[in-house]
Amino acid sequence: MRHLLLSVLFLLAGTAFATGGINVLTDLQSPFPPGCVAVELYDEPASSANELYREDLQVPSVEPGWADATVRVTIWRTGCHDDGYSVVMVNLKHLGGGPALVPKLFAEAGEVDLPMHTAQLLRHPASGNVGASSNELHRNTTYMLGVDPFSVDGNTVFTPADYNDVFTLELSWADYINAYDNDAYLFDILPYEPAIDPPQTDYPVLHGRMTGHYIMPDLPRTGLVLEIGEQYQPDGDDTNAVNATIYTYLDGHPFWVAGSLGDITPGFDLVTLDMYEYWGGEFFSQPGSYSESDIEEFHAGNMSIEALDCNTLLVGFNFQEGGLGAGEFLAHRLVRVAGYDCNPWE
Repeated sequence: MRHLLLSVLFLLAGTAFATGGINVLTDLQSPFPPGCVAVELYDEPASSANELYREDLQVPSVEPGWADATVRVTIWRTGCHDDGYSVVMVNLKHLGGGPALVPKLFAEAGEVDLPMHTAQLLRHPASGNVGASSNELHRNTTYMLGVDPFSVDGNTVFTPADYNDVFTLELSWADYINAYDNDAYLFDILPYEPAIDPPQTDYPVLHGRMTGHYIMPDLPRTGLVLEIGEQYQPDGDDTNAVNATIYTYLDGHPFWVAGSLGDITPGFDLVTLDMYEYWGGEFFSQPGSYSESDIEEFHAGNMSIEALDCNTLLVGFNFQEGGLGAGEFLAHRLVRVAGYDCNPWE
C-alpha cells in the first residue's frame, strides 16, 4: 500500500509545486535546525554511550553475478545548541561484496512496523527531498536524517518533537535490482538525551545562517545588523567575512558604528571586530553635494560577537578609546534570511 501511495505522490508532486502549496518550513524536510551542524560531519559517534546502532547488514548488489554487499550502519544523535533539538546521523560504510545503492528511508513517530513518512539522507541541511537514496553507496559516508513532515497517506504529521522522541527508522533496499521484500531493516531511534548526545562543537559556530537583524530589549530603537558572507572555493580553501553595524544614538541623534573582517577560516565561534564611527557628508538625496573626503572615520574601539544559539548573540564591546564605555549585552534575532535560516522552527 505504501508503494502505491508513493507512486501517486510522485505523479502529483509537480501540481503541488505549481500551486505554491509548499511551505518554507515544511519544504526543508529537516526536523532539526539547519544551522545546528556547520562543520564537516563526523564519521563516528562522540562516545559508545552516544551510539544507537552499529550493525553489519547484507544488502542486494545492483550488479548481476555479484555477491550481496555488506554494509555497516552506524546511527547516533548529535545535539544542537538550541535547546531540545538534535540531528540523527547515519553513517553507511561499504565493507565488501558487490556494488550497492544508498537505501530508501521511511520514518514514523513511536515504534511501528510500517513507517509512512519518506525520509532522506542529507549531506547538506535544508536541501529538501534531494537526498542520497539510490546513489551509489561509497566506502564511508555520514549523512543527516531529514524526514518529510507529511506522511504518504496524509494521516500523520512528523514534527521536530517527534524527531527528538522515540521514532522508527526504516532502511529499505526492497525496490532495487535483485532485492527481496525482506531487504528492509527497522531501527527504533531512542530520544535525544543532551547528557550523552553532545554537539559537534563546544560553542555554536558562526556562519551565514546567523545573518540577520538583532535587537536588544533593554536598548529601545537600537539594533545590530550582522552579515556573515561565505565564500566557497573549488579547491576547498573557503573563507568567511563578517560585517557588523550597530544603530544607536549619540547626543540625542541617530548614530551608527560599523566594523568588518575578511578572510576568516570557517568554523570560528568568536569574532572580534575593530569598530569605526563616521562623521560628515550630507543626506543621500543630495548627490554630488559632497565627496569621499567629506567623510571622517574614527576608530571607536572593538566589539566581539559569539552565538549562544541560532537566535541569540552575546556581544561584548570596548569603546573606551572613543569615550563610549565597555560592557556586553544580549542581542535577539528580529529578522532572518528567508530560505537560509539557522532555525526556522523557532
